[in-house]
Amino acid sequence: MGCVGCSCSSSGCKTGISLEAFLAQAFGDEVPVDDSFFDYPILEVEFATHRSEFFRNAPSLNLHKGEQVIVQTDGGGYDIGIVKSMGKTAKFRLEQKQLLPESPDILPVLRRPTDEDLIRHQKHQEQLPEVKRFTLSKIEELGLEMKYVDAEIRLDEQRTTIYFTADQRVDFRELVRLLAAQFKTRIQLTQISTREEAKRVGGIGSCGRTLCCSTWLPDFEHVNADAAKYQNLPLNATRLNGQCGRLKCCLNYELDSYLLQLQKFPTIESRVKTDKGFARVEKIDIFKEEVWLHHDDDTWLSLSLERFNALFVKR
Repeated sequence: MGCVGCSCSSSGCKTGISLEAFLAQAFGDEVPVDDSFFDYPILEVEFATHRSEFFRNAPSLNLHKGEQVIVQTDGGGYDIGIVKSMGKTAKFRLEQKQLLPESPDILPVLRRPTDEDLIRHQKHQEQLPEVKRFTLSKIEELGLEMKYVDAEIRLDEQRTTIYFTADQRVDFRELVRLLAAQFKTRIQLTQISTREEAKRVGGIGSCGRTLCCSTWLPDFEHVNADAAKYQNLPLNATRLNGQCGRLKCCLNYELDSYLLQLQKFPTIESRVKTDKGFARVEKIDIFKEEVWLHHDDDTWLSLSLERFNALFVKR
C-alpha cells in the first residue's frame, strides 16, 4: 500500500508513512477500517435530520451499514433510522462520546422495517413541507424572534419535533398549542446552535467543497480565535467564519502541527541584539523556516532559523 505524506507508491519509501501506520498512530488499536468481522453489540443509527444515537442490537440482527432499522425511543415509542456505523467504528465512536456499552440510556434495536413502516415513513417525509409552511406562518403571526430549521415526525406518530435557532430566550407556548391543534400530536420545540443548523441544512464552504459538518465531521469541537493567530491568518471575521457564522472548524485541523513547529521559533516581539543594535522579532515563516528582524532604525533583516539560533539566545 502507498504512503501518507508523499506521492510515492513504493513500500520502501523513507519520506512518508504507510496508511496502516498512519491509522494506528491516529486511532491506536481502535482503527475504524474493517467492521465486517468485529462483533460489537452497539450500533450507531442516524435519523432523517442527521441526528444520530447509539442503540443495542438486542435481537442480534445481521445488519449492514446503510440498512434501515426500527429502534425503541424514550417513552416506549419507536422510530426508523439508518445504520450509520457498527463494529470497530461504533466502538470507537461510543468511546469518543465517553459512553459505556451497558449504559441504560442505550435503547434497543427492535426489528427491520416492514413495508407498512416504509410507506408510513415516506408519508411523513411528504408531510414535512406542510409542517414547515404552517410553522413559519405562525412564527410570523405571533412575532416570535426565532428561525425555523427543520422538523422530524416520529414513525409512531406520537411526537413531532421542530428544530429552531434563536438569539435569545423565546416564549413559544402559544406556538406549541397551535401546532398541536393543527397536527393532532405532541409537539416538541428544540433549540439548536447555528453550527447544528449548518450541519442539518448543508452547503458549500469557501473552499469550494461541501461543509465538513454535513458530510464527515462527527462532532463539533471548540474553535478559539488563537488558532488563527498561531497560523498567521488575518483576523478577518468574514474570512474566518463559516456558513454558521462561527469560526470555521477547519482552523483546528492543522493547529497541532503549527504549535509543534512554533516551538522551534522565537516569540514574536521578542528582542535580540545584533551588530546594528537591538532588533525585534517581527515575523516568522514556519514553512521557509525564516525569522524577520526589525531594527530600531527601521531596517529589516531576514535570517534562516538555523542561522538565528546560531547567533542569538531566545528571550
